[in-house]
Amino acid sequence: MALKEQYKDSAEFIVADFAIDETFELLRTEGYDVPYIPMFFFINADGAVIVNEAGVFSYEQMSEFIEQVI
Repeated sequence: MALKEQYKDSAEFIVADFAIDETFELLRTEGYDVPYIPMFFFINADGAVIVNEAGVFSYEQMSEFIEQVI
């Protein structure tokens, strides 16, 4: 993943797989509403959700979301 390589020193990427029941339960327990798949949460170092978007995005759009957080 090119974005992961580009931002490896300033961002952490976590992928939640809904094929694993524990993942869905963890997200719901933590208060993350996932009405659509794919769903992206961009969370700052303090744990606040800065961007919360559903859909498919270009490299440039994803980079813009990441830049808002870092």
